[in-house]
Amino acid sequence: MTKIKNIALTLSAIVLFAANSFAGTVNNTSKAIYVDPSSEKLIVNFIGEDKGYLVFQVAVNKGNSKHVSLSVNDKSEGELYNSTVSDSKTQTFKIEKRDNQELEFSVKAGKVSYSKSFTIVPTVTLTKL
Repeated sequence: MTKIKNIALTLSAIVLFAANSFAGTVNNTSKAIYVDPSSEKLIVNFIGEDKGYLVFQVAVNKGNSKHVSLSVNDKSEGELYNSTVSDSKTQTFKIEKRDNQELEFSVKAGKVSYSKSFTIVPTVTLTKL
């Protein structure tokens, strides 16, 4: 039995040293890209539910753009909200909750558009029989 243990120990030592001999440094020339959240034109956070309503916090950063508009669209209901933005601001939206609802928050700054989409799926509750 000791002969098998010695062979196993020798093989594991060979494998460990072989793995170390192939290890080396990696030439990593890629650079990390940091995106400042305050530079984003549109930030949408889902806060939660409140008595059958979905609550979202929407931050619009006007930046250097002169004409900025914010709109909220529901796929089945159409446009729920549309407004021009004069200053960078944060707003809270309460939208009536429906199953299979698709919401899109859009900001248009000049010729550039930014959007965030949310899909509400029905919840399934299991009950004990």
